[in-house]
Amino acid sequence: MRGLAAVAVVAAFVTACSTALETSTTGDEQSTSSTGVTIPDDTEHGIVSGVVDGDTVQMTIDEESMDVALAGVRAPQGEECYAEAARLALAQLTAGRSVAVWGTGTDEDGTPLRYLMIDDDDRIFVNLELVDLGAAAALHGHEFAGDFLRVNAGAYASGRGMWGTFACGHPEGGITPDRPALRIDTVNIPDPATTERASVEIVNASYTEIAIGGWTMRDAGSPPGFTFPPRVMLTPGDVASVALGCAGDDDSGLAWCVDTDSWVANGTTIIVQDQQGNVIERHVYEVSATP
Repeated sequence: MRGLAAVAVVAAFVTACSTALETSTTGDEQSTSSTGVTIPDDTEHGIVSGVVDGDTVQMTIDEESMDVALAGVRAPQGEECYAEAARLALAQLTAGRSVAVWGTGTDEDGTPLRYLMIDDDDRIFVNLELVDLGAAAALHGHEFAGDFLRVNAGAYASGRGMWGTFACGHPEGGITPDRPALRIDTVNIPDPATTERASVEIVNASYTEIAIGGWTMRDAGSPPGFTFPPRVMLTPGDVASVALGCAGDDDSGLAWCVDTDSWVANGTTIIVQDQQGNVIERHVYEVSATP
C-alpha cells in the first residue's frame, strides 16, 4: 500500500516476468515440466471472481462461491507494506480466469488452502508466479517448498516486488545508496534434550553505525515477530541476539527475548525489516533431518 509507484512496479512485473509453464500429458496425470509440478487428473476447476488480498481469491467451483487461500505462500496483509501491490498482482494474474484447483488443508481461519494453475494456454502456476514477482514470500513445509524457496531466492537477489531496497519508502534519514550491511549471522538450534533456547544473531557488517530501534525480525510467514527497542545502535562488528521462547523481561545489553520458538520449528525464512517495512536481510533456515 505504498502508492502508484509500487503498483506500477508490480504491474510491470506481471506483464514482463510471467512464469508460463510448459505442460505435457502422460497417462492419468498432467505435468508442468519446468517445475516438476504434477496436477492430479481429478482436480477441480473454477472461475476466479475476485481477490480478497494478495494470497486469497474469491472463486466459483461447481456453482458454489468460496474464498480460497493460496497454499505455500504468504503475501503482505492489511496495513503491511506492499499489501495493496500484492493484491493487485494477484488480481491481474487471476481475475475472471478459469483455474485448476488442487490440494488439501485449511489456514488458521478455516479457508481452504489450494494450489492454482491458470486453466488455459498460459498454464501459469499462480502460487509460484507470485513468489517470482516478489508479491509473496515462499513458505516451508509443503510439497513444492523446494521450488518455491529457490524462486524466492532469485526474486530477493534481484530486488523484485516487496524485496526491493526501497519498496516501502525511504528511511527517515533520507535516501541511502543501498540496504544497510546488516546480516543474520547465526541461527542456533539446540538439541531438544537440553534446556538451551533457540536464538538468532545479527551482525553489523558495515563500517558505520546502524540504528535498528523500531526494526523488526520475524518469520516471513507469520508476523509480527520481534521489534527492537527504540534508540538501539549497532556499531561496526556488533552482534545482537534474540532468544526464542522466553519472556521479554530477560532482555539485557544487545540480547533480547521473544515468547515464541515457532520461527525455527520446521524451517523458516527469517527477515529483518526497517521502520518503513523495507526488507534489510533475509535468511532461509531448514531443519535438518538429523541434528
